Amino acid sequence: MTQQTIDILRESGWLDTEHRIRPYDDGHILIPLNDNAPSELPPAFVNLLIIDAKPILSKSRESWQSRFTELVGEGVLENTIITKSHEILGDLLIQRYDEVNEQYLSAFIQSKMEMHPRIRLMLIDHGVKGEFRIRDLQPIAVRTDRLIWGEDLMDLMDLESNILDPTTDVPENGLRLRLDPSRVYFSSKLQYERQNTTKELSLFSAELGRPINICDPFCGVGPAIAPMLRQEGLVGELLVNDLNPDCLPFLFHNLKPLRILKPNFTPNNLVESTPGIFVGCMDATQIPTKADQCGRWDALLVNLPHQTLSLLPALLPLLRPEGPMRICGWTIIPESEVIGLPDKLSKIVDCNVEDIEVRVRKQFNVTDMLTAFIVRR
Repeated sequence: MTQQTIDILRESGWLDTEHRIRPYDDGHILIPLNDNAPSELPPAFVNLLIIDAKPILSKSRESWQSRFTELVGEGVLENTIITKSHEILGDLLIQRYDEVNEQYLSAFIQSKMEMHPRIRLMLIDHGVKGEFRIRDLQPIAVRTDRLIWGEDLMDLMDLESNILDPTTDVPENGLRLRLDPSRVYFSSKLQYERQNTTKELSLFSAELGRPINICDPFCGVGPAIAPMLRQEGLVGELLVNDLNPDCLPFLFHNLKPLRILKPNFTPNNLVESTPGIFVGCMDATQIPTKADQCGRWDALLVNLPHQTLSLLPALLPLLRPEGPMRICGWTIIPESEVIGLPDKLSKIVDCNVEDIEVRVRKQFNVTDMLTAFIVRR
């Protein structure tokens, strides 16, 4: 069981490979997690707890920190690197720009890439840009038959080659999601919420005794829908939409019923790509202007945290006007407003709501919280 857990954590990108797996005082085994791991483990890790314990560096390999110190000398790391964390997406390693000192960038690249031999491409994250909040990513190192960075990398950039293409396959929920984080929005930190959504809608389907019609108007590359399609008899009709046209080719690859089709979508419109599956590339708030979509859907996913509460009213006509329904989403709101969120949602939905479940997921910044919710009728 321990080895199976380790394998799943490694595949999910949550295993801290720089520290030791070791016995704990109470007889359990401590498995170190990295900063990409969620604050709560998904159902696959039932009966396993996350605790705080002092990590011990692995004796079988040095850490990137010790390699960095070996390259530049003692005392530099503590004074030049704000935080030692990074994000791993598939075979990409992404580091925030403000956490890197240009003077020691070469040593930083070398130490991190040497300690993560599975990484193909290392990128600096300069923050988000544009209306789709896409990350501004700059390649700074690539692994081919050797490690390339600096001036050698600049020479590669002048060539017409896909060697620096950040398209990658990200393991999640037993699937591999294809995406390019420089073109589409994707957050691995929302994996736990996507698992909760699948669980909630599975229970809803069982309650109704039939497949449910699901509308995901902010679907991205399909991370919320892909695991649902693996469950026999869960999804009836499906609407997936995203305003960013770069999401759509990845969506067709990631959703099994669409994979065999040539990506076909029309900007500012919905297309029934295959019977019962509608694919859109349009402003989600305009979907209700299409009469055939109104009152059609059992479940609505609202996965645009910065705008969820402002956009939700325009999307409500998509739901069945009577009978059971579900709204699953998450929002970023000030911590002081969390307690009033159920009442606010009840007033927005205003359709004989039976239950509203709110869960604070994590702190988003100094004042705001990422909060998940489920509206049940």
